[in-house]
Amino acid sequence: MQRTTLAMLAVGAGLAASCGDDARKSTFPAVDCSKITVGSCVEIDGADSAALQAAANSIGANTTIVLGAGTFAMANQLTLRSDGMHLIGQGIELTTLDFGAATTQVNGVDSIGKDFLIQDLTVRDAPKDAIRVEQSDGVVFRRIRSTWTTPSRASNGAYGIYPVKSQHVLVEDSRAENASDAGLYVGQCQHVIVRNNTVTGNVAGLEIENTQYADVYGNTAEDNTGGIVVFDLPGNPIIGRDVRLRDNTIRNNNHVNFASGGTVARIPVGTGTFAMASRRVEITGNTYENNHTGDIALISGLAVEGEEAKWVLPTDSLSGRFDDLALTSPRPGTVSNFRAENILVANNHHAGSGTMPDPGDPLHLGLLFLAAYGTSPVDNVLYDAIGEGPHTDAPTNKNHMCVAGNTAGTFASLYLAEQTPTALVPFFRPPPPFAPYDCTALAGGPVAEVTLP
Repeated sequence: MQRTTLAMLAVGAGLAASCGDDARKSTFPAVDCSKITVGSCVEIDGADSAALQAAANSIGANTTIVLGAGTFAMANQLTLRSDGMHLIGQGIELTTLDFGAATTQVNGVDSIGKDFLIQDLTVRDAPKDAIRVEQSDGVVFRRIRSTWTTPSRASNGAYGIYPVKSQHVLVEDSRAENASDAGLYVGQCQHVIVRNNTVTGNVAGLEIENTQYADVYGNTAEDNTGGIVVFDLPGNPIIGRDVRLRDNTIRNNNHVNFASGGTVARIPVGTGTFAMASRRVEITGNTYENNHTGDIALISGLAVEGEEAKWVLPTDSLSGRFDDLALTSPRPGTVSNFRAENILVANNHHAGSGTMPDPGDPLHLGLLFLAAYGTSPVDNVLYDAIGEGPHTDAPTNKNHMCVAGNTAGTFASLYLAEQTPTALVPFFRPPPPFAPYDCTALAGGPVAEVTLP
């Protein structure tokens, strides 16, 4: 292994060895290059942002940059474009990349390359995204904090921890705070594990978008506008599928919506989880508490984008598997992904939610709930029933929504497409096991297990 030490080469040769050892231990208390056994390694003294930029611009593949304790005042984004790049600090509380002095709209850390690792540091006040990793295979975020020092500000960066268009992604033991879109976002990715993270003060806390094969567990989402959400958007070249949300804590997500625009600007304050335009999703074993609008909503993409033509995708443009999903095909060589279908909700804990629906959300769901429920709590699981039969017929379950295993909660079908500001259609609120939504398993078998190399 090659080892290079920057920013300490000017230390006088006459300095006592014991003093040098003490200084080194205070700068690299947790890890230094002696602990890196693969590839090359570069050490950067804490606060030496010039040396860090120089190293990022000059080093080659399979290199670890070890950052010392301290705050690096960054005037520009840290751009990494080699395979095998690892960026390791001394800990979330000890090593900080501070982009508050940046004068242009840049990301904080911006990486493209296979085998990327970022670990044990904080990224603060990036003008755009805190840590953006794109078009990569083998991505690890571990013990990372992304944050903005001024909460609830629309000019905060959109995304904190942000892997996109990547494969084999692991995000663990990290914190994401105060993002104006999503604190922890996984988008257009395949084979993903997101575990044991905490997201607070964001518009969307944890977001899984147009992603295939994701296991999301052990996370805490608190004090966001919406806690943990999974959805597809129109036009993206991956159709989301096989997402498991399990054993998470989703509570007190009643933060003001401070998004400047986009889909998340429509999230009602007080939302626990929604699955929109999603398929093959399991929402199980989670704890929901005190989300003022409601805990779980299962909704069609048409509830947000009502023009079906915008959801049409040419099949030759798509990545990943979709041929087994029974998607609609408006014309040969195309599919549509607006339907919410084949979703399992089971064994979740619910307490104290749905007591104060947001009356100002752009979708007007809060007003609908206030009219329908009055002073009673909103049901724990809501289904918009878009694509089902009209409310005057016997209820149908064409889209295979399975809630029979969620008997600790309550359920309602909203007939959302039929609701108008002047005419309230009564919700369908069956008792457990919520027939005809009383199935207990996904069609086609359980969500696929996620394994990473």
